[in-house]
Formats: sequence, structure tokens, C-alpha cells
Amino acid sequence: MFPVRMTEYLLEFMHVSTGLPWWAAIGAVVVGYRLLILPVNAWSQKHMMNAMQGQPEMNRITAQIKAANVRRDYMSAAKHSQELIAIRKKLNISVVKPMVGTFLQIPFMMVMFAAVRDLATIPAAHMSTGGALWFTNLMAADPYMILPVISAIGTMGTFELQSKLNSSVEQSREMKILFRCIAVLGAAVTSGLSSSVLLFWVYNTAFTVLQILVFSAKPFRRVMGIPDVKKVKFARPPPTVLDKLNVKKYVGMKSKNDATPFVLPRKSGNPKN
Repeated sequence: MFPVRMTEYLLEFMHVSTGLPWWAAIGAVVVGYRLLILPVNAWSQKHMMNAMQGQPEMNRITAQIKAANVRRDYMSAAKHSQELIAIRKKLNISVVKPMVGTFLQIPFMMVMFAAVRDLATIPAAHMSTGGALWFTNLMAADPYMILPVISAIGTMGTFELQSKLNSSVEQSREMKILFRCIAVLGAAVTSGLSSSVLLFWVYNTAFTVLQILVFSAKPFRRVMGIPDVKKVKFARPPPTVLDKLNVKKYVGMKSKNDATPFVLPRKSGNPKN
């Protein structure tokens, strides 16, 4: 692929022209690109916070729209839909703008992963002596599994910080456990990758964690005009699968709080005794 090949040339140029070892050249390319798109990420963060600011109210109105549609009260559904549109216009909420930074990061991560992986299989690249500390051979896997663990901790820290600092809804306990299990599983799965690939991921996640901390700082938010978002808790825990399956067995059954069912008028004629 042309982008992968160009990224390999960039890494080789950084290594040969500057004299940096491979472990530093990989870090220089990662940090350089992330700094290049940092203004775009800050702009996307501002629009993401605008969306988070209105998320609790939008969720409430969306639930009212769904309830109105279930009741077939289409007038109320249309009224609540207009309220939803008004909130989006007031807070300047966009669906695409908060994702622009992510759209720029994902292709880079994919291309960089492939480039570093391919260079680790070429003996002429001399990556076998381009490491440092305990991972001197970047072509081999980390014998002590330190890099996979650091990578997993960085990934988990990214999710935890993003949820804690940049989300209007408190993350449920189940989701936290799920993300932590995924991080542990990721450490086991990536333990066989070359140290160069894991080193790239460590650089990338470390920059992401620092970026989240900087974007969450009040002085930075004040300068960039990013609104503060209050975190709200769920009024009640989300329904489980068993709760969803616990439906009424008979259509005619109703609870005390159910409204009186609609009865069709009888046809004209003598009423039955």
C-alpha cells in the first residue's frame, strides 16, 4: 500500500538523517503527527463538549418521543422532536464535528501499525539493535511482557479518563469492568507482537492520556471556550435482559396505574341486559 510505504520511508528518513535510534524515531513520528493534528482535536473536543452538555436533556426528550410513539400520540412526538431540534441549534450540536479528530487518528494508527510491523521483519532495517532498556531487539517480542502490560494500562487509562473527565453521564460499574477485562485480554493477545509495534502503541496511548488531561484543564477550557459539563447519574440502573423479558403474559392484564382501556361505542339498537 502506498501510505504504508510512504510511512516506512518517513521512519527510515527520521532514523538515518537525524541519527536517532529506532525507538526514538518511532516516538518522534508519533508525537510529530499528534502535535500536527492537535488543533483539530481541540476543535473537535469543543463540539463534543457541546453535545455532552445537552445529552441529559436530549436523552429525556428522546425517551418522551419513544413513549409518545408507543402510545401513537404523534402530535406529542412531533412537539418533542421540535424541542430536540431547538436544543441542538441552541448548543450548536453537530454529529460530524466531534468525530473529525478521530477520523484523522484512525487512518494514521492503521498505517503506522502496518509500517512498523513490516520494518520489524526486514533484517536490513537493523531494528534488532534499535531498542533500549530491556527491549533492545525491536524485531522480537518483549520477553518480560512489560510493553504489553504498559500498553494495556494506557488503553484502560484512556477509557477511564475520557469517561471521568469528558462525559456527562457517569459510566456504569458493568461498563468499567468490561473495559478493564478488554484491556487485560488485549495484553495477552498482543504479547506476541514485535516490540516495535507495542512501543508505537505505548507512545500513542501516552500522548492520548496527556491530551485528555490537557483538554480537561480549566485554563485550557477557558482559552478554547470549551464548556464545563456536569456529570449526572442514572435515575435508576439500566434494565437487564431479565427485566426486558419480564413482560405481561396476557394483553388484558393491567396494573393499578394503567389507564382505563379505550372501549368502542356499541352499535345502535337495543342494549343487551
